[in-house]
Amino acid sequence: MTYQALIRQMKAATFAEAEALAIPVANAQGEAVGKLVPVGEWLLGDREKIELISGWRKRAMRMFLTQFESSYEKAHGYLKNLSVAQENRLLFLMYDDTGRFVGHLGLADVNGVSGELDNFMRGVDGGNPNLVFLAELALLHWAFSHLGLRQSVVSVLSYNWLTVQLHEEVGFTVTENLPLKKNEADGVVTHAACSAEEANVKYAYTKLALQKAAFYAKFAWLQP
Repeated sequence: MTYQALIRQMKAATFAEAEALAIPVANAQGEAVGKLVPVGEWLLGDREKIELISGWRKRAMRMFLTQFESSYEKAHGYLKNLSVAQENRLLFLMYDDTGRFVGHLGLADVNGVSGELDNFMRGVDGGNPNLVFLAELALLHWAFSHLGLRQSVVSVLSYNWLTVQLHEEVGFTVTENLPLKKNEADGVVTHAACSAEEANVKYAYTKLALQKAAFYAKFAWLQP
């Protein structure tokens, strides 16, 4: 199966179908700590979950490259047009070991060789304290072993040092720090990579990368 076909398959029509395709999240001892349920058309009719996603985005807005006034309508539009409809993108809802929806994470710009970790959000405390770390391991393991990717990348605003630290613990290394030009129009803040001379903020866009071989060398217990 091609990676495009697998991504399409993961975007199920119903929650029951999506749950059957969930990626298990476990620790090194094999103990289940949660699961990642792939997002498909089924989520677009679940207002409660979309409201949660919108609220979490609003709370963490300054950690994103594009910043705006979050709402249910904007979250629904993003999920419909920029997640479900995109064949190179896949979002997962993160559940803890009690079945509680606690966050989300995903992959973007998947091309069969590489994919970018995207939209990491832990919205609710509780559950295993290492859930987000283990969820990232589970997603990367699935991407390397099922999508056939050979590397993963991720980009983070440099002041989001906790997220940078999380990715480094997984094995990512910083490849570059890009200067940024911040713009604001009609209540929307955007950032664009630029030359050092054009930068108008002190923070940068930190890019990190991880190779498949390095990942399995670090986490041999995940070796397929």
